[in-house]
Amino acid sequence: MLDKKGIIRYGAALSALILTLGGCAMPAGSVSEPVQETKEDTQVKKPNIYDSEDAAVVVKKDTENGTIQLQNIATAKRYTLNYDGTTEVFDKNDVALSMQQLKEGSVVTVRFYKSDKSLSYIKENADALNLPDLSNYELDLREGKITVGAQTYLLSSNVVVISDGRETEPWELNALDVISVWGYQDRIYGINVEKGHGYLRLQNEDYFVNGWVDVGDKVIQKIEEDMLLVVPEGTFNAMVSHKGSSAMQEISFARNEEMVWDLGSVEITVVQTGKIIFTLTPATARMAIDGREVDTSKPIELTYGLHSMRIVAEGYDTVAQYIKVAEPSANISVELEKSSDPESKEPESGQDTKTQEDKQEETPVGKKYALNANDDDENEDDEDNDKKEEKDREERSSEASSDVLSASEKYKVYIDAPEDVEAYLNGSYIGMTPVSFPKNAGNYVVTLRKNGYQTRSYTLQIDSEKKDVNYSFTELLESDE
Repeated sequence: MLDKKGIIRYGAALSALILTLGGCAMPAGSVSEPVQETKEDTQVKKPNIYDSEDAAVVVKKDTENGTIQLQNIATAKRYTLNYDGTTEVFDKNDVALSMQQLKEGSVVTVRFYKSDKSLSYIKENADALNLPDLSNYELDLREGKITVGAQTYLLSSNVVVISDGRETEPWELNALDVISVWGYQDRIYGINVEKGHGYLRLQNEDYFVNGWVDVGDKVIQKIEEDMLLVVPEGTFNAMVSHKGSSAMQEISFARNEEMVWDLGSVEITVVQTGKIIFTLTPATARMAIDGREVDTSKPIELTYGLHSMRIVAEGYDTVAQYIKVAEPSANISVELEKSSDPESKEPESGQDTKTQEDKQEETPVGKKYALNANDDDENEDDEDNDKKEEKDREERSSEASSDVLSASEKYKVYIDAPEDVEAYLNGSYIGMTPVSFPKNAGNYVVTLRKNGYQTRSYTLQIDSEKKDVNYSFTELLESDE
């Protein structure tokens, strides 16, 4: 039972009986006044003898020194216990485990001696909630909750987060991470990162700038100069595409490590195009590909690669997703759903079909849709599009400068520490810290990097309050290499 503590007091006769039979724990209050321990008693350690019981989270194990750090789930108090060959370890079904098999972040029942801090018994708590290997979840740190499917759980204010045996902060979790969580009833007390994230840097990427990079259909992002992408841990096919040309390579990404992909030496495929026939329901729906409205009454020719597609119709929910063109021809049917918002309205003719929020979503983390079609960044007027992209970037840069001059009207997010490290916002380089960027409500991934140090990324959930926000992160750790 959680948070149960029992103090066992032994009488002289009972102590003798325990020594004779090997000993067993007894409920508190079941014996008479305690007697002073003899020297022989303190030197002989018996299994199943304890004077305290806790429900706790496993924080850290040191198998070399035989210690385990725990955190009481009720009080958040931490303590370290010693264990040896007499310590009994079980899973929640009473199957014996080794201490190595016991996971950090798990909720356990522990029995131990207070006097010498020796662990007698540890078992995965049978009443604890355990959700293993989660990949589809929504973490809301502002509200302090995690949503899995239709179920929402609260995060303990002292939740223990472990990645690769190292304790870390909740905001170092990334949407790409695969996690296991432990809790009790509707509250989460421990999180273990089963598969984390690494980093991808593109080198000699000039030809592919304004094109797309796709890592295992999990990360799709428009290519810019000096990017540092957060990517899932594991081995994936990475593809870059631009103007119908593409290159692919299988890359293995290690947790918290940076991989450089030199595009100057890759084999680039020739430009290829595919013709796509779109069938839209309702028939009045309008579609934009890569930000330009297209006529769906006839086949649309698109270069091989990734393209952004947006479909709008009055009274229907807007569809915004990515399609991949990889064959000479394909048919795509899209049926829009009726909108539950009575104010949903189709944009007027000639109006840009993308809102500012949608433009920000052009560099998503994770692919939401997969269609048997083909598509890339540019269409027929590639050179004109390149110029337009460059102009847009210059305008955004100009807008960022104006933010500094109009601080009374616009607000910013400041990254104050650590100082003198490279900072990236959703993969795009924004400068050396301390640095800032315009404040807009939403989720952002800030990555901090410095040569000779371990790269770290943080998920920030920015609110819409009309005030500046300041963040200071811990100093980067020196790399082992």
